[in-house]
Amino acid sequence: MQFCFIKSGYGTYGGTFDEPFRCFGRIISDRFQQEEIEFPYKEIEIQLACFSNKPKGKDKEIYNDWFNKLPNYYRGKSMVRVTLPIFETERILDDVFKLIYHGFEIIFAKKKKDDLYDTERVKQILFLLEKELQNTDLWELNKKYESLLYQEALNRRIDERKERENRIIENKKVIRDLRFYYHFENVGYRYFDPYDNEICDEILVKLREKKFKLPDYTHLYVQVSDSFENALYQTVRSENWYICGMAILEDYKDYTKKKETEKKRIVFNLIREGLNDIAKIDKLDLQTLNDVLDEVENEIQIAE
Repeated sequence: MQFCFIKSGYGTYGGTFDEPFRCFGRIISDRFQQEEIEFPYKEIEIQLACFSNKPKGKDKEIYNDWFNKLPNYYRGKSMVRVTLPIFETERILDDVFKLIYHGFEIIFAKKKKDDLYDTERVKQILFLLEKELQNTDLWELNKKYESLLYQEALNRRIDERKERENRIIENKKVIRDLRFYYHFENVGYRYFDPYDNEICDEILVKLREKKFKLPDYTHLYVQVSDSFENALYQTVRSENWYICGMAILEDYKDYTKKKETEKKRIVFNLIREGLNDIAKIDKLDLQTLNDVLDEVENEIQIAE
């Protein structure tokens, strides 16, 4: 059973508790599993709605009306969601558990007759967990779980790549888009500008001219980072219309010191690496892909 916290404010959606409480959803899930608590749903979600002064005019009236009606409860076929109103960010362990207890009180109140879990047992587990965490270094615990979640994500990515390698599927969809993404520590927006977009556009035009075919997706994303693991971690696929390829740039901090021709060469090589990563796994037309890449390489006059 998955337990998670989602932060929600006006115009935003996503996020979770701040450190060192970021992994509390997983900690609670693990404790329920350890205690063999079985809920009638696969996921429990507590959504935290932070009050916002951003709405203006009629939107403000609509927003305030919605917020004032919180908390809200929703139950689907395999999940349950409780939306709680909050006015400030949780700062201490007691703040976090007040929200947890509040959320479960609402879930318990909506419990159906055929829901077999023991509410008192659940309360006891949460109470004991809170006492245990009061004597725990929460920063070290968060660090441990962050590492665990990171490795689990890598294992899922590896399994996904193996599944793609082993599947047999016809390439019948013409490519529609090509994008370049990067993930480095302390590196902001437009780090590889303008070459990332310019080169991707050039390659995309020529691949479309060749009617370059893809299996069950139409968008190619090149994910760049400073190691295989970090690049692999970013290849998450939340929608089936795109796929990610990996490229690695270890000395990314030196990029800004390069000459413009060298920068162009680096970006082009990363795009080539990422596209070939996808093509080899999914058995795309490597000959056509690299013919196009060679053509673009010559046209944009990349210096060695």
